[in-house]
Amino acid sequence: MDSFPSCICTTVGARALTVLLENAGSGTYKDSHPWLVALELFEQASVAGQRLPILFATGQPSEFSHWGFVERLDVVELHRATWETACAFTQLSPVNPIWTSLDSVFLMPSEYRLKRELLEEIHQHRYGLTEGEIRPYAICETPPFCN
Repeated sequence: MDSFPSCICTTVGARALTVLLENAGSGTYKDSHPWLVALELFEQASVAGQRLPILFATGQPSEFSHWGFVERLDVVELHRATWETACAFTQLSPVNPIWTSLDSVFLMPSEYRLKRELLEEIHQHRYGLTEGEIRPYAICETPPFCN
């Protein structure tokens, strides 16, 4: 099964990452932010028969440390304006040191920019992920190591 062209990048605390790795490197990541667009991407990937990668960054400054594939993504409104997102994923793999820098992964360009590249053959500049864009999550182009 191929990887989806987009991936999810997020941060996780060092302690939480240790717990995830102790659970055979798989588990569920929870966030209080509604990952509504991520859910939409996960559904699109599922319909296309593809897998949605998720990359976890940790530390100060943040660096990618592990990655896997989203197995399930649930977004629930608990109370009025109070949300919980639960993201279950496959066994995590360490990120190769050449890919640990946040700016080694590029933000996903808009649909229109991608369409211009395809139809008009106009190369669009890519922007590397930054610390300010990864929280609560960022939608990026799937890096080559996720294929």
